[in-house]
Amino acid sequence: MKTFIRLFLLFACLTSMVANAQLAVYKLTTASKKPEKNGVMYSLPRTLVKVSITISETEFIKGPYAEYAADLLGIQNPVMQAYKEYELVDAGFETLTEPDPDQYYFIEVDEKASKEDRNLVFSLSNNGIIKSVNTSAQLKERSGNITENQKLIADDRLFEFSNTPSIYRKVDTIVRIVTVDTATIKKRFFNTTFEEKPSEMKAREAADMVSRIRDSRFNLLTGYQETNFSKESLEYMDKQLQAMSNEYLSLFRGMKTERLLTFTYYLVPDASRTSITVCRVSKESGIVDQTDSKGRELVLNVKRSENTSQLPAWVSSSVDPKVPVIFYRMPEMASLAIKYGNKTFDEKYLPVSQFGKVTQLPLNKSRLEFYPETGSIKAVYFE
Repeated sequence: MKTFIRLFLLFACLTSMVANAQLAVYKLTTASKKPEKNGVMYSLPRTLVKVSITISETEFIKGPYAEYAADLLGIQNPVMQAYKEYELVDAGFETLTEPDPDQYYFIEVDEKASKEDRNLVFSLSNNGIIKSVNTSAQLKERSGNITENQKLIADDRLFEFSNTPSIYRKVDTIVRIVTVDTATIKKRFFNTTFEEKPSEMKAREAADMVSRIRDSRFNLLTGYQETNFSKESLEYMDKQLQAMSNEYLSLFRGMKTERLLTFTYYLVPDASRTSITVCRVSKESGIVDQTDSKGRELVLNVKRSENTSQLPAWVSSSVDPKVPVIFYRMPEMASLAIKYGNKTFDEKYLPVSQFGKVTQLPLNKSRLEFYPETGSIKAVYFE
């Protein structure tokens, strides 16, 4: 009986040694040598932060008759010089996933192993992050496409009513007095010429049109025409008169156009940094270089929870590469916030993969499923 038990234990040890010899797991670095056998390479994920910011660009355009605004219409502080102003409207972020360049692994498979020992199924995402072992997990992947957006909030027809004829007809009356004996005769001649209108004349015509439109609107609203217009007709005519008046007034006070600009930045949280500068925003220039002192910083603040700091050291200790294990992550929670001065635009509490620990699990006939977003275990099915 004792001899049988010894033989059984010896056979189990040999079987375990053979099984371990079938697979080998190596961590890949730039100094790693080419494996002698075939296998599969996979990576663990790291968290990527996609920051989207929206900036309002306001452009002030000088009107063609700005110099006459105060004298003809009494408009104070018209736009006398074209310029732009920028303001941060909104900022937010979301997390994406990409392969961690420091966490690539190679699983070497012995081709001499039996078909049963080589019957392993590895499922990877489209960027090489491990999803499952010995199971067909269907996990949705997150996309990280850049979205650039521009929205114009204004009518692109600037100073349309300034396109009036620049030539006007000038008629001069010439009186010629002819004296014959005691008779005096006055002869009148008309000299017609065409000359270019000066800016002041155009401005006066525009100011007169503003007065006429105001009178027409007053007559319309007070019922001067004594016509029973419908409510819809009155509203439509009043709206059109207001639009015409504003268009003529813009020739004097200037025009303001606004558009929204969206910028996207990708940042990798670093465990050694508590804040990352996303960009700088200047009121005069918009997005400026990070070294420009005129711009105010938009920063991503990172506050780690340290929830994995209490784990023992052996959790992330190295193992013999010939021992078949699968490496996975235990992510750490962190608080991320987008701040601009004293204002917080967005704040979230979520797992950050690279802040956590990398540990291992025996690679055998068990079925494993992982979260591609964090690299942590989703499910283990022991067999």
